[in-house]
Amino acid sequence: MKIVIVGSGAIGSLYGGILSRLEDTEVTLVGRSPHITAVEERGLTLLGVMGEYHLDMCATEKAADVTEADLVIITTKTYDTVQAALSAKHLVDAGAYVLLIQNGLGTEEQVAEALGTTRVLRATTCMGALQNEPGTVEATGCGLTEIGSHYEDNFAFVEKITDMFKAAGFDVRSSDNIQGVVWTKTLVNCGINPVGALTGLSNGEVYKNQELRGLIIRLVEEATKIVEALGIELTTEDPVRYALGTAKATGDNINSMLQDLRAHKRTEIDAITGEIIRLGKELGIETPSNESVYALVKAIESQYLAETEKKATPTMKIDELVKAVTTP
Repeated sequence: MKIVIVGSGAIGSLYGGILSRLEDTEVTLVGRSPHITAVEERGLTLLGVMGEYHLDMCATEKAADVTEADLVIITTKTYDTVQAALSAKHLVDAGAYVLLIQNGLGTEEQVAEALGTTRVLRATTCMGALQNEPGTVEATGCGLTEIGSHYEDNFAFVEKITDMFKAAGFDVRSSDNIQGVVWTKTLVNCGINPVGALTGLSNGEVYKNQELRGLIIRLVEEATKIVEALGIELTTEDPVRYALGTAKATGDNINSMLQDLRAHKRTEIDAITGEIIRLGKELGIETPSNESVYALVKAIESQYLAETEKKATPTMKIDELVKAVTTP
């Protein structure tokens, strides 16, 4: 099988590297330099709980450079999903399936509409990965990957790639309720991620704090009312208990939203908490706690993104400014 990983940062490179070790599997990483340049020049080094490997891999900064694929895996942040999918449209038009391995809500429908296809699959993952340096990725945690699709015609292919991931060594299973899987993880993320991001605390530190546990409970309870109104079947009977249990079980984890704030990157708050707020308004369900944490995260994010944009804007030298003003 020919596979293209679009958005090959830490998690994308981890999946791509491990899958590339299978026989009859060709993997191309598509991402940004300096990581992709390092992989092109020196290969990909994988460390951590999945084993240690040095792999010679195909890598490029442009999906347009790839001419054939059976499967396009997108592991970008949610806000880059559609753009990433469009960059590989020529591969999908030729018959490739698209697999989204991401957090958040709604990206499957957006990609299906943008590409004009229903050959779209969705996965959630509890794998952890860090890019230690360009060309080197460390698997920091092994967790379940669940794969499914909103579109029934794709189920045979879902089973096929589930078997492939399993053969590569991943803990993986297929799901005929991927909507419930995605929402279950979203409830966990809407509870833990903004609280950890705003306080700068690890999951375990958040769990140990009684007031913060209370906030997680309120966030998840608000979102659960939306799930019930939509008639979605979760994969847990007690989402609050599940969210708190996840925080406790992943005590050392620094959640991705906190990592983004620390790195002054755009967060995925819009695809998680933002979607919960939007759906709440549509359904007439109040979400005051989610609205509060959303506003705070967006305020922090907008401040440093504005500074970044300001620094990136070229400024005129004084003589150029004078010339511009005085020239008729």
